[in-house]
Amino acid sequence: MNTHTARFANRKQFRLFIKHVWRIALVVRGVLGMLILLIVANGCVIARFEHLKVADSLYFAFVTAFTIGYGDFAPVTTGGRVFSLLTGLFGLIFTGLIIAIATRALAHTIEEIRKREKIQ
Repeated sequence: MNTHTARFANRKQFRLFIKHVWRIALVVRGVLGMLILLIVANGCVIARFEHLKVADSLYFAFVTAFTIGYGDFAPVTTGGRVFSLLTGLFGLIFTGLIIAIATRALAHTIEEIRKREKIQ
């Protein structure tokens, strides 16, 4: 197999993987949407507790949810801390779901490639 053919095959396999990712993501889109909504809602609640602008608290919520944690904002009130912990939990669930989607899509892709190779 020459380099051009290998590159084409890899591109084709990547497109197949993306197709499977979207197919699976559509199945769990309600859960993904609900988790994002919960992160946004917690950001708004944190804004009330911490007396932050909504934009700043949403930034804080997503930085916390996706475990980036820059440290430029930190909750001071008990309520802000509780909702920050919930935001982190929702973010972990969201990240785990994304990883599960990718893992399942990869398994489907490999299975489909093997079936195609057997046919040829």
